[in-house]
Amino acid sequence: MVHPRKVNILLLVIMVFSLFWLSSFAAVPPSTQSSDSHLNFIVSPTGKPALHSINEITISPQSINTGWVDLLQCYQHLDPVPEMEVVYKYKAMRKLRITKSKNIDLAMVKGQSVQLENVLKNAQLCVVTEARIFYENKNGSYQLVNGPFHRQFLDSYFPFHLTLKVNYPSSLLEFIDSKPKSQIGFIVKQSDNTLLIDSYFTGKLYTEIIFKQHRIK
Repeated sequence: MVHPRKVNILLLVIMVFSLFWLSSFAAVPPSTQSSDSHLNFIVSPTGKPALHSINEITISPQSINTGWVDLLQCYQHLDPVPEMEVVYKYKAMRKLRITKSKNIDLAMVKGQSVQLENVLKNAQLCVVTEARIFYENKNGSYQLVNGPFHRQFLDSYFPFHLTLKVNYPSSLLEFIDSKPKSQIGFIVKQSDNTLLIDSYFTGKLYTEIIFKQHRIK
């Protein structure tokens, strides 16, 4: 018989850490939910640190043809719980592996998820994987789609801190726009071949980063 408290904990962490859903590469991506009434950008919270998802995506020259990108992801400020499951719902994903775990007794990959046991205070988890999330639109532009990012329990949303760094070949691609656009709570900074997004929010956040390709004359 499963203890009721354990069931409640598992329900909470599955809802909290089912952070990523993406349509298949060939499908039309979900529209950005920036107008969702649940989404609110906030300034950095001054109380308990928010769950922090640190992501680094690398778009290679091959990504333009294949759609596959490299993803490095680290979680900080995980909730201390006896058991936790980090679930990835990418439809095209491969080579998921753990690169770092701290203050976690057991961490192991199972399919498209990471199973954690005895997550302690100040725990950290880092993984790497490949995902097919970059593709060409009908108008010739390219799009990197991610989300929804959210931290939810029942009908309530809790503060979430997202850091997203996108490396791309600036000799082949030019950044055009982001959805949502840069604003308070969603800061977008661009350099020669890197895009950096830092966001604090509650609710569900979808991100879209749009590029155009430099055509060879």
